[in-house]
Amino acid sequence: MSTGPIQTDAQAHLDQAIAETLDAARTAAQDKRHAKGFRTARENLYDLIDDGSFIEYGQLAVAAQRGRRDSASLRIDTAADGVITGTATVNAELITNSKSDVAVAIYDYSVLAGTQGFFHHQKLDRIFDLAERGHLPFVMYTEGGGGRPGDTDVKVSIAGLNSTSFSRWAGLTGKVPRVTVNNGYCFAGNAALFGAGDVRIATKSSSIGMAGPAM
Repeated sequence: MSTGPIQTDAQAHLDQAIAETLDAARTAAQDKRHAKGFRTARENLYDLIDDGSFIEYGQLAVAAQRGRRDSASLRIDTAADGVITGTATVNAELITNSKSDVAVAIYDYSVLAGTQGFFHHQKLDRIFDLAERGHLPFVMYTEGGGGRPGDTDVKVSIAGLNSTSFSRWAGLTGKVPRVTVNNGYCFAGNAALFGAGDVRIATKSSSIGMAGPAM
């Protein structure tokens, strides 16, 4: 079967959409991180995992803000809805029998200050479930500002209490090891996830609290 123009166009569109989530397409955000002496979420991710091992989930998610942003802004400014989730291996050359497999969630502060939105929480729920079913150790980088008030496409949020992310994260206790890592600001929901880790690592540049100074 030959590849027709429709298939070719669809693949090109998909390739472009994926490329727009990467640092190379978000140079202003990348430069801002580097100017503070910090790294991007994907730089942290790629230094953690084995090359070529990452399988990303929900990479094309964007914030639930279609009513207030155009599609270009959604794709670039809210890439992956602020959290990179997936599975990978760590030190596979040293560890055999698939015991190098891990689940990861890396918060992206360059996307809406790493805040937790509607699709963001759905991505967390999915990767938490995958980690539980696959008995995968979990590594999470938690930098971010907690719950996001700007997801105006969601009409009923119940103050975020309808999210299962926090109970799912707690439910992994005793089932898989959970390592949380933080650099920079980490408040509210992000801090709750950080604090519930089994092993918690924070840099000297961290500022962690259940509510921000403005509150």
